Amino acid sequence: MKNRSKALAGAVLAVGLIVAGATSAQAFSGSRSVTLPGTNINLQANAWSQSVLSGGRADFATSSKATVNGSAKSVATIKNTATIEARGVNASISVPGGVSVGGSASAKSLSWTNNNAWISDLGGTASYSGLTVSVHANSAAFAVHQGVKNYVDVWSW
Repeated sequence: MKNRSKALAGAVLAVGLIVAGATSAQAFSGSRSVTLPGTNINLQANAWSQSVLSGGRADFATSSKATVNGSAKSVATIKNTATIEARGVNASISVPGGVSVGGSASAKSLSWTNNNAWISDLGGTASYSGLTVSVHANSAAFAVHQGVKNYVDVWSW
């Protein structure tokens, strides 16, 4: 009887760990970075989108960051462009303030530019329709500092 109780307790613990792991991994995310040429400024693009879809709405967040050794570094211009894309059969997406990308109903884009700042970010909730399987975000980071420019982008998958 004692062995059964231990086995049952072990099984319950294992299921609990699996469920906890499944609930904490409910997002797609990505991050990439480059250096502005001739400087020690790191330009990073970050993208996050919800992986479990429900109710025709999906949250997303994107950011562009400029740093030096992990600390914020203001640059002349930092821009973030978020592209939100619905994937599936007849999938379409709507994002407040978003503009169609390439005339497609399944991808919308919006951007934000800051001057004399270290970060530019966008986030919100997109509405999707059709047989949408997934919604992903692309974050495109662009920065200019003392005439030096660079660009990097990443998808949330």
